Amino acid sequence: MQRYRFVLAPRWVGLTLAGVVVMVVCALLSQWQWDRAVGRAAANEVIAESREAAPVDETLPAGQSLDPDVRWTLVEATGVYDAERETVLRAQTNNGLNGFEIVTPLVLSDGTAILVDRGFVASESTGEVPDYPAPPSGEVTVTGRVYEYEDEGGSVTEADGRLESRRLSDTMLQPHLDHELRAAWIADLEPTEGLTALETPAFKDWQNYSYAVQWALFAAMVPVGWIVLARRERKELDAEAAAEGEEPADGEAAPPETGEAAATSAETALSPSPRTGSDATGP
Repeated sequence: MQRYRFVLAPRWVGLTLAGVVVMVVCALLSQWQWDRAVGRAAANEVIAESREAAPVDETLPAGQSLDPDVRWTLVEATGVYDAERETVLRAQTNNGLNGFEIVTPLVLSDGTAILVDRGFVASESTGEVPDYPAPPSGEVTVTGRVYEYEDEGGSVTEADGRLESRRLSDTMLQPHLDHELRAAWIADLEPTEGLTALETPAFKDWQNYSYAVQWALFAAMVPVGWIVLARRERKELDAEAAAEGEEPADGEAAPPETGEAAATSAETALSPSPRTGSDATGP
């Protein structure tokens, strides 16, 4: 270990600490990506296995927060659409097309409401909202997939007797509505003619698994790189020592002969050779 005492120098201590920080950050990023991959894989599984719709009061009870386990499941809700509080979501994408989503509150029997994304209408490249079908009148039953509300962003405006927004956020829309909202919104699986159903979500969990492995490899490369640098510097120090005629860091000079040991060596050097009869040191 004495050969590598130079790693205790301030420069190497700083390099080591920096390496530890980088390794920890890479490990944390790897874990984060892994957790995202697991979550996305679980969501894909729920979406693939959701075939039967549950009553909305069981899945999204009034006055309660969203249970993470019911995201992406199917629910069935019966009520009356509040067409006067309809919202148009701008700058949306569906199946590779740009356009708008039409969101209408469905007022339930207890007076609360659930926001229903009735479907998507493609943009006509004019920037204006194209004509789209009005919601059905009277009591209707909607089967839809549960989505979590989006974070706030932008503002809610009123135009042509309807609300317009870029985010489907309950905190943004609730002040503009007359009914208390349930804890999530749903996307109608069978929209009215003239509207297109939202594409079924599909999450690329394999991509996050790949990122997790990459970050783990980066973390593993840090100590390997440290060892390579340390060995390289040791070789450079040894080369410098050899060029200056010094012993390597792990070498030890032989002790000088003194006294009786020196006399014995001299006597041996002058004794006749057992093969030639001449002195061992002679020609």
